[in-house]
Parts: sequence; structure tokens; C-alpha cells
Amino acid sequence: MRNRRIRYLVLSAALMCVLTACSKNGLKEGTELLEKGDFEKAATVFEQAAKEAETEGERAPEAYRGMGMACYALEDYEGTRQNLQKALDEGGLETPIIYNLIGVSSMKLEDYDTALAAFDKGTGLPESGVVSRGAKEEETADYSEVIREMKFNRVVCLEKKLDWENAKAAMAEYASLYPDDANAQKEAEFLSTR
Repeated sequence: MRNRRIRYLVLSAALMCVLTACSKNGLKEGTELLEKGDFEKAATVFEQAAKEAETEGERAPEAYRGMGMACYALEDYEGTRQNLQKALDEGGLETPIIYNLIGVSSMKLEDYDTALAAFDKGTGLPESGVVSRGAKEEETADYSEVIREMKFNRVVCLEKKLDWENAKAAMAEYASLYPDDANAQKEAEFLSTR
């Protein structure tokens, strides 16, 4: 499961680089470090890029996004939330991936209300979209699996809050969308006893 999360993080970092065209050296270096698995150094490089941008009076949403991803890989979930929220506050691209990382980090911190809010925002975004890589280059991003994961995690959050009625309703909705999910069938069985 941890390896899957790390692969997910590396793919997210690569997507970040594509979306921003890695215009700044710090962003490019930080993204490369994420891809290599050197998360501590990546966080340092992204932090420096953010400081440099702020010194120049610029916003640095990509640097904060990179720091958030590095924090997530280092299991610094509070750092993940703070940096990804800062990226959004500075006008960074809203994607289901960002909201999923905020939500999962909030779950790890047992802050289920914040997790639910993040999952609600993330699942409200389109499952795919065309993103620009520059003047003439476009790429399609597919977020359907991330959205699916967030919908399932909503059920888990509601269970953790002991909100059985809403958990059952969320599970019924999830099961109708993803009837072949074996984990969902187990969760539905569990919820039927509540």
C-alpha cells in the first residue's frame, strides 16, 4: 500500500511538472528529487523556491504543492495539509489529487471533518480535463481513480465519526457507482450491522 502511495505521489509530481512546465529551476530540481524518492531534499528545494518567489514579490503555488507532496511522502501530514492549502490559497490549480492528499492527511490526523470537506471539494471537480503545457501543447488528465478513492474515503470518515446513517447513504451511492468493488461490499456488510 505504501509503495502504491509513493508511485501515486511520483506520478502527481510528474503531472505537476507538466502542468507548470517546470519554468523555474527550483521547481524542476524539486520535481526530479521527488521522482528519485529524495523527499527531504525535495522539500528543502521547494521551500527555497517558495522563499525566492516571495522575495521577488511573486506567488509560489507550485513550490507549495511540491512541499506538500514531499511532506506527504515523509508522513508529515500536518505539513502536507498546510502546504497544499497554501498552494490553493496562492492560486494553484485545483485538482482532485490535491484535495485527496489533503483529505487523506486529515484522516491520518483523525480530523474527519476537514477530510470530508476536502473529499467533497475534490469529488466536485471534473474526472478529466485538458491542461495546457504551454502555448500549443495540451494534455488530458484522468482523475477518475482519485475521485473513486475519495468517494470511498468519505464512507470511512463517516464511519469514524460514528455517523452511521450518512455512512450507509454514502456507501449505497458508492456501491451503485462501483458495483464490482470488493472492499465496498465488505464495508456495506459492516454497515448493515450498525
